[in-house]
Amino acid sequence: MLKNLYDDLSLMFYRRWPKAEGTITAVDICPGTKRDVVVVYEFSVGDDGPYTGESSPPYSFEGTALMDVERTLSVGKSVWIRYRIDNPSVNRLDPSFWEDLIDF
Repeated sequence: MLKNLYDDLSLMFYRRWPKAEGTITAVDICPGTKRDVVVVYEFSVGDDGPYTGESSPPYSFEGTALMDVERTLSVGKSVWIRYRIDNPSVNRLDPSFWEDLIDF
C-alpha cells in the first residue's frame, strides 16, 4: 500500500523526470467519458524494456476537436515519455505532447 501511495505522489513531479523516446501503440477515443482520449505507448530505457504506459489529457475535448485529435494521433507516432528513474514502469507522456496537440 505504501508503494502505491509513493507511486501516486511521485507523479506530481513527473515534469522533472528524465525523457525517453517512445511509440504510440494504441489510441482509444471514448467521447462523453471522464477520459475522452487515452494514448497507450511503449518505450525502452537503455537495454531495459519495453515498458508500457497510458496517459490522458489534463482537459476534455469537445465536439469537432475530438475528431481532429483522432486524425492527428496515430499508432506508430514517436512521442516523448517521462519516467521515474528508479522505476520506469511509473511514467507519463511528456506534457509537451498535449500542448502540441491543442496547437494543431
